[in-house]
Amino acid sequence: MIMKSKRKIIYGLLPILFAGGIGMYLYMQNSKTEEVKPEATVDQYIEHLQKKEFDQLYTLMTPASLNESGMNREQFVEKYNAIYSGMEVSSIKAEWKPKVTEVTTDSNSQQGKDNGDKGNKNGTNSGNKNQNPDVYEVDYSLQLTTFLGELNEAHTLKLVREELEDGGKVWRINWKPSMILTDMVKGSKVRVRTLFPERGDIVDREGLPLATKGNIYEWGIIPDKLGENPEKMIVRIAEHYKVTADMINTALAQKWVKPEYFVPIASTEDSRVPVALAGVQVQSKEIRYYPLGEAAAHLIGYVRKATKEDLEKDTEGYYRAEDWIGKAGLEQSLEKQLRGERGGLIEITDESGNTRSELIRKDAVDGQNIQLSISSEQQRKLYKTLSSGGDAGAMVMMNPTDGNLLALVSAPSYNPNKMVTGLTQAEWDAYSADEKLPFINRFTNRYAPGSTFKAITAAAGLMEKVTTADKSHDISGLQWRKDESWGGYYVKRVKSVSPVNMVDALVYSDNIYFAKEAVEMGSAKFIDGIQKFGFGDNFGLDELYLKPSQYANEAHLDLSSEVLLADTSYGQGEMLMSPIHLASSFTPFINEGKMVKPVLIEEKETAQPEVVITPEVANTVKDALGQVVTRSGGTAHSLNSLPEGLAAKTGTAELKAKKGEKGQENGFVVVFDTESPSFLIAAVIEQVNGRGGSHHVLDKLKPFLEKKGVTQ
Repeated sequence: MIMKSKRKIIYGLLPILFAGGIGMYLYMQNSKTEEVKPEATVDQYIEHLQKKEFDQLYTLMTPASLNESGMNREQFVEKYNAIYSGMEVSSIKAEWKPKVTEVTTDSNSQQGKDNGDKGNKNGTNSGNKNQNPDVYEVDYSLQLTTFLGELNEAHTLKLVREELEDGGKVWRINWKPSMILTDMVKGSKVRVRTLFPERGDIVDREGLPLATKGNIYEWGIIPDKLGENPEKMIVRIAEHYKVTADMINTALAQKWVKPEYFVPIASTEDSRVPVALAGVQVQSKEIRYYPLGEAAAHLIGYVRKATKEDLEKDTEGYYRAEDWIGKAGLEQSLEKQLRGERGGLIEITDESGNTRSELIRKDAVDGQNIQLSISSEQQRKLYKTLSSGGDAGAMVMMNPTDGNLLALVSAPSYNPNKMVTGLTQAEWDAYSADEKLPFINRFTNRYAPGSTFKAITAAAGLMEKVTTADKSHDISGLQWRKDESWGGYYVKRVKSVSPVNMVDALVYSDNIYFAKEAVEMGSAKFIDGIQKFGFGDNFGLDELYLKPSQYANEAHLDLSSEVLLADTSYGQGEMLMSPIHLASSFTPFINEGKMVKPVLIEEKETAQPEVVITPEVANTVKDALGQVVTRSGGTAHSLNSLPEGLAAKTGTAELKAKKGEKGQENGFVVVFDTESPSFLIAAVIEQVNGRGGSHHVLDKLKPFLEKKGVTQ
């Protein structure tokens, strides 16, 4: 009975034990971690690579391949960062697809069909029955956007299935250097080089350089050769080269400096080094050079190293800290044409630095050479004429028949070569303390042109048939006003002559005559007559930053005030003209009424001459301007001794802060050759008070003309 009972119990437990075993088996199967497929690892790799998450890439690699590379996690990340940042990789795009082996036999084809879905899903080479199930290969395309453009490569990832400690399995990637760039092997490096363009030259009409390459001497220090007492030697060196010891120490403290390196300090004109100066060396250095120096500084300008402000304003992202950039004059306004386009090279090298392969190359594009209409000879001579005696002013010389600008000078000036090599503190202080402001470009500055403008008023009156050459006014005394509506305002003149006709008024420079003519014309006819002479036009001289001239301020363009109309008729009031415009405005008197616009750049398209007055009017005014020189008492009669048949108009403009006060006087002269027109000069000299007014300008110009300074 007892045995029976035991058997019954055992038989009763068997189903329970069987069910429990089945349950345990199912539990164990369900509790196993589902194996990650290789595609998931590939997806992670692509995602981390495109996001530049190089530390995450590291976790996807097989330990064996990382050991073979000799890199720990930090070194791995640093290598990727160094290469990608050096190439200035801004974006990464990668795409992958499974690698499938072509099947050639029927039996293989059938097996492929039977297992194809499974094989494709697992990423195996679905037609190869001998394929290793623990290896997975996948092709992917890689596109890197570098500073030189796009770099496209084809890569293959090799993944292996590895067993984890808990019995699970994971797919990891066999890392190798070619995963960064295809041609990389162990020990190879990526070298990035910038290919710099040659800056274009600026040359004159004869091809002579105005801005080009030159060489200077640069002195510097090799720190480990300063001797036993470096501090004492630095003081001695500073005294010799007239710099501060702090300046030298700052240069030597730069991060890149090593004891054996040459550290440049400043330029020098002497290549010799005193024996007592240990550690000093002098080297030759190529640099931007300006052959005419101060004579063409305002025209050509200069280059300097790009500043932080330059980099902040660089919207196209072209410049770097060590780049040269035009900072004034044509060097600045023509910067893009002159600088060219930087290129570069990305290459893979071996451990010794030898090139294994070029990945991408973009050749530098040299800057354009710019040819000007300027004559170096005339530029140099005219600057010497203007700057002698320390005067401030400007002179413009042009060919009135074709508009070619032959010389553009401004004084005082500065040394552009010093701006490139660096000014000493004393030199900078001297420029800063100069009340005549040497950095101002006066040939583009706008001035009240004074009595030189009377020639244009005469032309306007003749065209409107208000004025004739022999029309006279009886004028009493040295001042005049139309009537009491003008209040206490009077137009004044220098010489009491009566009666006065148009020719007399130009010869003696009579303000009252032209004020009367302008008032008689009325503002509408006067404005119509003078506007044709180039007001509101900068003649396409954007490269000079030339502002258009004005005959009045914006609020008074109708010249409704007769007082302002009268003042404007003789080049005062609110009128402002640049010396360049003043020169151009006289060309109709030489060209049968055609106004020739100024030309500076030889190959630049320029406007055709424009008829602004009739030939009869042009010749009438030209003849009168000739008499300004030939007639005794003419304001330019001092030029009559010259052999050329010259015509001229002088002027003196007074700038007053308030009525009744004595203001600054600027003297003007416009002079041209009437017999074989090849030159026209417009000149202004500031602060001629007590120095003869416009006669001071004539006195300066006369030696230039006597020496045949003009091109015949």
